[in-house]
Amino acid sequence: MRRSPALTVETTALLYLFFGAVGAWLLVKTVPRIYRGRLEAIDNAILRAARRPENLSIPIGPKWMPQAAKDVTALGSGTNLTIATGILTGFLCLNRRFRATGFLLSSVGSGLLLCQSLKGFFARRRPTAVPHLVNFDPASFPSGHSMGAALVYLTSGSIISRQVTGSLAKTYFLSSALLLAVTVGVSRVYLGVHYPSDVLAGWAAGSLWSSACAQAARWLQHQGSVEAPTETGEVISDW
Repeated sequence: MRRSPALTVETTALLYLFFGAVGAWLLVKTVPRIYRGRLEAIDNAILRAARRPENLSIPIGPKWMPQAAKDVTALGSGTNLTIATGILTGFLCLNRRFRATGFLLSSVGSGLLLCQSLKGFFARRRPTAVPHLVNFDPASFPSGHSMGAALVYLTSGSIISRQVTGSLAKTYFLSSALLLAVTVGVSRVYLGVHYPSDVLAGWAAGSLWSSACAQAARWLQHQGSVEAPTETGEVISDW
């Protein structure tokens, strides 16, 4: 027996509200502590724990791990996030959802612009507790790779999951998107270019922005300004 569309929409809305609330709570808790310097000791301890005690320039784990971390962290770069957004844009255009495409591009673009604005506002310097294993720009908070990955991949997973039937397929795409966002953030800490609190704030801000955009899209769909996902020509749920 097929679940009603209303139930699917209601469940999805609750999930978005949950992630948005968690993101807001994390930001509220993290930012004041950074200004007061309370997180620095914990941040540095975690960074050092990911390195060999006798030589902090060498990360823990097998020899292939540092290169794997560099490959993973590239998934959160501006180039790869642009490629991922372009693929999703093409998918929407093939389905003739041009207004949804415009909303997607404006949501992702404004989110990435917000990230750069936050970096400039907080102007937190990069960690110095361990040597860095990749190049970086000076600004550290929030983690741009983590925020961008959360924003782009969670949004992509959410949209794609609404184009498939069956709870297993939906869970697969959403879980894959979440895994990508998490691994990108962890790789930033492993490579020593971000404090853990930078990554935490990036995840929080990215998921919060994605949740806000999803709720805005839902409202616009009810107003008829953005197309809803379709399956065999019939609207089955809100985006």
